[in-house]
Amino acid sequence: GKDAVALSQYIGTHTGGLGVSHFISQKANGAAVGDPSSVLGYLTLRAKCVPEKVDTMLDIAEEVLTTAKLDNRQRAIEILKETKAGLEAAIVGSGHRYAAGRLSSRFTVADHIGEKMGGLDYLATVKEMLEQAENDDTWPALQKRLEGIRSALLCTKGDKRMIINLTADQELLDSSRSQIDKFVDRMHGNSIGDVSATKLHDWAEEAKMEAAENEGFPVPTQVNYVGFGGQLFKSGEEMSGSAQVISKFLSTGFLWDQVRVIGGAYGGFCGIDPVSGLFRFLSYRDPNLQGTVDNYKAAADFLANIELTQEELEKAVIGTIGDIDSPTSPDQKGFTSLTRWLVGREHADLQRRRDQILGTTVNDFKEFGKRLQQLNTEAKAVVIGSGQAFEEAKDINFNLKNVL
Repeated sequence: GKDAVALSQYIGTHTGGLGVSHFISQKANGAAVGDPSSVLGYLTLRAKCVPEKVDTMLDIAEEVLTTAKLDNRQRAIEILKETKAGLEAAIVGSGHRYAAGRLSSRFTVADHIGEKMGGLDYLATVKEMLEQAENDDTWPALQKRLEGIRSALLCTKGDKRMIINLTADQELLDSSRSQIDKFVDRMHGNSIGDVSATKLHDWAEEAKMEAAENEGFPVPTQVNYVGFGGQLFKSGEEMSGSAQVISKFLSTGFLWDQVRVIGGAYGGFCGIDPVSGLFRFLSYRDPNLQGTVDNYKAAADFLANIELTQEELEKAVIGTIGDIDSPTSPDQKGFTSLTRWLVGREHADLQRRRDQILGTTVNDFKEFGKRLQQLNTEAKAVVIGSGQAFEEAKDINFNLKNVL
């Protein structure tokens, strides 16, 4: 058994890095927006190494997954303190990411779980766990929960199989096959996985309880992170790739001018999620709040009445294609192909979206503007910012909540 430092050094010596995270997503639905209650979740362990270290890398993966000492209370307290400090700093310094997650969590089960596992809600959970870890009476219960989670994750019976995604040249894939097979056999034969530990929780039921509202989170800062949006395309509706062109055009044009240049924010942008149909405006380190929401709302009329030259249209299309076809490293390619496969995004869907991006017309911009006009009537704001900004924002009825 290695301590945290020795393990970290060992991983650094023998591999190009090993990391564990979670992947949670809504399932794709071809060209249409997916079902908001469909969700998949995986614990992902990613590692890379040179050919002669394949055995060592697999041994480390097995060691991390099966022998981590979950009874090490001191280490648990350290991790929780680090996580809490990191989250608190990130909420004040990169609040737009948390505002975005909070906005989305009202609309899909996947985003609701994402908020619980990495958003503003997660900070509350981390604080709670830290209190439990520091208290002699409650630590055993927390340790038991951690061990229960591991048992559920390592249960590989029936349909609960591990998925292994390998990225390498053909020669290495062939030569490492027997090592991979042995690793799979060992993992499937592990003694920690417990079928009874995998009780399913009905997240869809719980997610329905959260109604969308204007939420404000006052934090000690002079700037604001202003999120605003909602579901622009409903479940089952077809959404064209032109939506990506228009979002990019708004971000680099209208929002840049209004929110950044005139408004004085460090950043103003928007984006659409093709799987969930959610559209979100966001600002970064923004001195305004009410004025920024007014600008977001004004984007709808701007698009509905737009006149574009052919040159402006082509520029918007080229910029969007550049974003989706940017170069990637082999490990990024491998992981992207895995996540697309899990979510169910076919190559044909991606090609169709590309064709739609290339075929974007001025009329697409106007139609999108009309949709945004409709969204303005139901969209909600989520803002992380200064207490003073909320006092001055008279037109929006915020439900203010403490987060730090």
